[in-house]
Amino acid sequence: MLLFPFILVYSQGKYHINGILNNDYNGKYVKLFQFQGDTLITSIDSAKVQRGEFFFEGTANVDEFAIVTIGKYPYVKSVEVVLEEGNICVYMDTAFVASGTYLNDLHNSLNSEINRLYKLYYDFVEKEDAIGRDKAHDDYQKFIYNATIENRLNLVGRRFIADNKSAIWPLENLVKLHEQLEALQKNNSLVTQADIKKFKELLDKQAAFTKKQEETANSQYFDFVLQDTLGIQRSISEYVGKSRLLFVDFWASWCSPCRADIPHIKEVYEKYKDKGLNVLAISFDGNKTAWKSALKKLKMPWEQLIEVNGTNSDLAKAYQIYGIPYGILLDSEGTIIAVGLHAQSLEELLLKEGLK
Repeated sequence: MLLFPFILVYSQGKYHINGILNNDYNGKYVKLFQFQGDTLITSIDSAKVQRGEFFFEGTANVDEFAIVTIGKYPYVKSVEVVLEEGNICVYMDTAFVASGTYLNDLHNSLNSEINRLYKLYYDFVEKEDAIGRDKAHDDYQKFIYNATIENRLNLVGRRFIADNKSAIWPLENLVKLHEQLEALQKNNSLVTQADIKKFKELLDKQAAFTKKQEETANSQYFDFVLQDTLGIQRSISEYVGKSRLLFVDFWASWCSPCRADIPHIKEVYEKYKDKGLNVLAISFDGNKTAWKSALKKLKMPWEQLIEVNGTNSDLAKAYQIYGIPYGILLDSEGTIIAVGLHAQSLEELLLKEGLK
């Protein structure tokens, strides 16, 4: 019996790019480059703009991003594109996106959603809404983690991981993602042991800071001479012992989370001021004009002092303040009851202290 071998011919798909530009670019050339990792290699194609359009066609390649560019630095217009099989529309007039195929649309949707969540977070910060801010931050974290897990096998997902892995939180999620990637490819380069080690080092550093801060609890407060809104020198001791409890809020006008927490501190203050709570705000503003401008807007009904040397000051070092907002609670004798407080944790502590 005579057997005739048969040959399977694999024909890789083609991409077809239809580009849109305004007519000002007619007669000029658009170039198509291919990435290799983070490096651009030589141009793989060029096309002349005619009647506000240009066209590319070639063999599909979904292993690396490509980029369509026109113009010379610093007047370059560019759009990233996945050279995926199918019809791709590249808009370079107003939107600057590539769409029409699965991976290009996925790239757009992930970037659009991460930008939406990022903007939402800062909108709440600007509105000084701490509750909305914290929820938006949680949603931001969840989206990053879920998007990386769901898309870890494709080019767009790999890029998304590379761009956002530093925002994956907590450490357990980063470890889990590393393990899933390792199961697919040993010694993967997307989330590595080095990334996890760096994360752990950051956590250890933060833990060391927190430990130093906590060591100030149950000790006597540190007295410093600062300035009030009139430029008069005032010491912290002038405010200690005037009430059952004194909440000292370290903040600055340039600190958005600080400003977001202030309306909630006001609520706590109004609720407990007749039960023995007073508040003293100490700003780390280096600019007194910005400080006073913020005071006019925020209208805080408690005393205000300023330390113009900020977090590099002796005051910040004494209280182990590495970031703001940062609050401490003193009793009438000047003993530090608790550190690292904000509005919500302050109210929880007041209830424990019997201020009902």
